[in-house]
Order: sequence, then C-alpha cells, then structure tokens
Amino acid sequence: MSNQTFHLGLSLAGAVSAGAYTAGFMDYLLEALSEWEKAKLEQTHTSHRNIPNHNVIIDAIGGASAGGMVGMISTLALYSGNWKPVKKVSNVKTGNFLYDSWVFLDDDIEANSNAEKRRGKGTFEKMLDTSDIDTKNGAPSLLNSTPIDAIAERVFNELPKNAGLEKLPSFISEDLRLLITLTSLRPLDYKVKLSRIKSKFLDETPSHRVSSHDVVAHFKLNYDNETDRGQYLPFLPHNLDSRNFLIKVTKATGAFPIGLKPRYFNDEFTAQYLNNSLKVRKSLLEDLDVLIDKETTPNFQFTAIDGGTINNEPFDEVLRHLISTHGAPNEENPKFGTVLIDPFPSFFDTTKTDEINYKISSIVGILGALVPTILNQARHKQTDTYGIGLFKLMSFPRKLKPGKMEVRDHPPLATGALEGFGGFIDIKFRQHDFFLGRDNARNFLRGILFLECDKNDPNNLFYGVSDAAIAEFRRLIKQDDGSVKVYMPIIPDISKIEGKNNPTSYEVEDFPKFDFKAFKDLKKPIKKRINAILKAELNGRISSWVLRPIISVFRGVFASKITKWVMVQIEADFKKRKM
Repeated sequence: MSNQTFHLGLSLAGAVSAGAYTAGFMDYLLEALSEWEKAKLEQTHTSHRNIPNHNVIIDAIGGASAGGMVGMISTLALYSGNWKPVKKVSNVKTGNFLYDSWVFLDDDIEANSNAEKRRGKGTFEKMLDTSDIDTKNGAPSLLNSTPIDAIAERVFNELPKNAGLEKLPSFISEDLRLLITLTSLRPLDYKVKLSRIKSKFLDETPSHRVSSHDVVAHFKLNYDNETDRGQYLPFLPHNLDSRNFLIKVTKATGAFPIGLKPRYFNDEFTAQYLNNSLKVRKSLLEDLDVLIDKETTPNFQFTAIDGGTINNEPFDEVLRHLISTHGAPNEENPKFGTVLIDPFPSFFDTTKTDEINYKISSIVGILGALVPTILNQARHKQTDTYGIGLFKLMSFPRKLKPGKMEVRDHPPLATGALEGFGGFIDIKFRQHDFFLGRDNARNFLRGILFLECDKNDPNNLFYGVSDAAIAEFRRLIKQDDGSVKVYMPIIPDISKIEGKNNPTSYEVEDFPKFDFKAFKDLKKPIKKRINAILKAELNGRISSWVLRPIISVFRGVFASKITKWVMVQIEADFKKRKM
C-alpha cells in the first residue's frame, strides 16, 4: 500500500425515501473525486503545482435498506462508465442512475414536461394500488411494492452492454466490495461446542445452539469462480442468474418490515457461503464450531426483510474488510478509514436518556418497552469496539441559515416525514434532499474530511505536497496548547478553487411545502387499499359463513375510520414539521 494513498470505505445507512439524500451525497462525492483526478492529470503537463497529488481509492461500499439500494445503484453507475453528475434540478430524466432512480422513483414522467404539469400517477399513488393483494393469501404489505420493483429493475435494464470492470474510474479499487445487509426471518442456527466432559450420567455434553438473523451479501466485483466460490458473491449484472440475484438483493434490503413486500430466497445463498460469512463475522473457529450442515442444507431458504431492521449502519462490515486488506491501523498517520452517511443519525444524548422513567411495573408497560428493547438489542453491534483507533467519520443532514452558521428552523430533510416514507408523496421533497445531499457533501469534503499535514514525513499522506497546494487547500487548527497545526483535505474539492466557497448556499434554497389539497385527492385510493387489506386478511381467518356477511358490512365502516385516522396523522406530521 502506497504511503500516499488513502483507502476509503463508505457506509450508507438506512433511510427509506431519504435515500434521495444519500444519492445526492454520493453524486457529489464521485464528482469531486473525478474532477480531482482530471486536475492532477492536467497538472502533470503544466508548471502549476497547486493540486494535492496523493491518491484516494474507494475499497468498499456497505449499505442497509435505502443505503444498500444507493450502494448498488452507485456501483452500477461506476460499472457503466458513463456516469455524469446532476448539478441542477431537472424535471426530465438525466441518464444519471442516482438522480433518475431516487428523485423520479416510479413517477410517470413525460419527456420535455415539468413537475408542475406532468400527467400520470406519482409513486405514492401507485403504492396505493390494490393489484398486489391476493384475497386468498392475504396482503403482502401495507403499500404496493411494485413501484419499488420497477425502480430496481429499470437500473439493470438500462445498464450499457459494454459496462464492466474496465470502466471503473481510477479512484475505485479493482477489488471493490459491495456489502449489503439483509434480515432473515429464518434463524441461521449454529452450534457452539462445549467441552466434552463425560460421566456415568452423561455420555457427552451437547452443543449449545445460537441463532443469528443478520445476513450480509458480500459482492466482489473482481470475482474469480475458482478461488472465491463460497467465500464471496459474484457481481455479474450481464449474467442472467447473477443479475436476477442482484435485483432481488436490492429489493430485499429495502423491504421495510410490514410496509413493503418481503423477498424469498430459495437457492441463491449456499450454506457454504453463509458458513464462511458467519465464521469471519462472528470470529468462529472452524475446528471448534459447527455451523449450518452443508449436507442436509446445501442451500439456505429464507424470507428476507429490510437489512436495516437489525444492521442499519454496517460500518463494522466495511471496517472489517479494510483491516483484512490493509492490516493494523496507524493512528498517527491513517491510511484507511470509513465515512458513515446517515440521513437519520442517532446521537448520544445523556439529558434525553436520563429524563426517561425506567421503573416499569405493569404488564402493559413491560409489553410497551419490550419491542424497542428487542429491536435495540438486535441492532446492537457486537463489534462496535472493532477498529478502535481507526479513522471513522459521519456525515448527516444539515441546512444552515443564509450567511450564518446556524441551523435553519425547519427540519433539514423534506423526505423525513412519516418516519422516512414522506418522500414518496412528492417529487419536490426528493429533489430538495438530493441537492441537500450534494451540498452537504461539498461542506463535508471542505471542512471535515481532513488529516494533519506534514509534507516532510514520508509516512504522512501529504508527504511531498507543494507549498502552493497547501496554501490553496489548508485549514489551520489551533491546538489546546496554543500551537497551530496544518490540516489538508483527504479529497480536495477542485470547485473550491473556482470561488464557490459559501457553505450556507444551497442549490434548492426554499424548503418544499406539503400540498394538503393534492393529498386529499388520495383519500379514495387510500381507503380502497385499506379496505382491500382488511378483506384479504379477514377472509382467510373467518371461516364461519355466518360471520362473513357481518364482517363484510362492517369492513367498510372500519376502512372509513382507519382512512380518516391515517389522513389526520399524515397531515399532522407535516404540520409538526412546518411543511
């Protein structure tokens, strides 16, 4: 590993429709890397030396839920070789996989039309369609997932035939890994062998069974069928079987529990792959621990839901790959690290947690606390301390007041309403957040993703950097002892040289408003879907021919009341968010 190369792993957290923000962040990050590479090449032919000349290579992209979908789409965009950033709001398709997938979703968009005058259905209205509900088998989810399927499939269908590894830019590792989390509703059981102590009462000590539900789909782009089979998963979007598997994983990682349709895997995950994955991720010893029996279970069948259910910020998976590739970290001169992009970050707030009353004495209270307890424990990373001393940073949504370093009064994300589902309702929400992601990425690269610079230290990332480059990009940080140290950006943003230096400027300045009038037009399809769900779920559970007509009569009343409640709750949430 070259001392002047920084290896970066990206962790993309779950976000539901706020994946538009993550997509915008990735769009700007890839643009900045691309423009920097161009500037370095141009610099070799001139006498100017104001561009830092070290290298940055992305080694891994890990993602959960919407983050996993963004990770897959980003990888496909890079794999296609024709990726171009979107710098201005567009109401027509751009050819940019990230923008077209996350801003337009499955909205009906006509060529040369604008968002105000477009005809056809929007994504949210399509998600209310009842065509996916089978009255015999019940409703697969609260919302119709067909529009989500269309988004995932469209990206693969539009992939150029000449896409391939040779199209990857120089800042992407030839051995790039794509790590996507899934949640299996079937436990992955494995044995923990206990010491074999025999007695006249016991022939041998039985093994202890442990169950795990987190699955990581570890794709290796430079996959070798001979050496990598059973260790990693192939990324071959032009191969029909691999393509279908990639599409299914993309859909499965975003299958929000109950809200969106789960996905069933029949023979795509072999026991050999899952055994090897568990062995590495759980630090199991092959000669002591017996995992899934490969003879009785050659392929592991399971139903998958949203990867964010139990592993929403897979930075541990990314860090593990970085360490396995580059060895022990150097705390003084880091050469690899990870950035977590999290639209809905969880900050440690001692005041908030201390104010909660944890004395619970009733059955109802225990039941109410049990669900978040189980969920929080499921999301707890046993390897949170893994990689102590590693370079780890997080970026999250922020929107500042014009000319001031103060956060604006409204929430930063327009798609954040309804626990992240709000972005499905209006394209304007997704446009705002895509460009907020781009603008936040700009500020992150220019103000946070920095390392200390020592141009005379051969172990330093910026060894040999020119004084002109330091003068152009440096940040002077005053230390506690009064001394001043020089810091330089890991990824220099070349647009900074062009004078675009206002961190409080945003491409989409105005925060979008919720169209209450247009939303009321959705009352009828909302009620129709609720009625269809009730019919499908009750029909299969009410066997009495006497009760069925009674239930049928009251079902419409229940549907009306639930619809009214849903409408009130949605409007109240947007009002609370000052939208």
